[in-house]
Amino acid sequence: MSAVVARLEPLMSRAVAASTAHVDAGGLPFVGVVVDAAGEVISGFGTNQVAETGDPTAHAEVVAMREALTRQRRDTLAGCSLLATGEPCGLCYRFALDHGIASVLVAVDRDEVARLGFDYRASYPAFAVTDVRRARVFVPLPVERALDPFVHYLRLHPAGPAAAGPGTAPKGTSS
Repeated sequence: MSAVVARLEPLMSRAVAASTAHVDAGGLPFVGVVVDAAGEVISGFGTNQVAETGDPTAHAEVVAMREALTRQRRDTLAGCSLLATGEPCGLCYRFALDHGIASVLVAVDRDEVARLGFDYRASYPAFAVTDVRRARVFVPLPVERALDPFVHYLRLHPAGPAAAGPGTAPKGTSS
């Protein structure tokens, strides 16, 4: 792990804690946050806002990237990094790629998230996110307690994500 990535571990740990808090508030266990090339935070902790806004694209990572664009008065996030508690779905990767995100640092990868009931891997082809494109930006950043928000969500929703109700459908699906 590079020194730059290692410096972002505390921020990822805070994102995981924010994810658990979002689950406690009735949300999904996904949080996104954007940092600039120097590692400075330029967005808040984005959470899934689909149910609250009616915007089917208001996934946690997109919310964070939109906030970074607005806060910084930019039309690109070139050179920036996106931290995500769970690996982004196709929609979120596409948004990141289209806006110049240099790296997507992930606490829990898509395969582990799928094992926990959030299987959105089928969304990648719909957004032209190939394994080659994903590999160019994907950076694992596992942190202690990274699985906690997902496990906590499943404790609260034993039937799984799809049965949890409006606004809580797995990423990459409509809710």
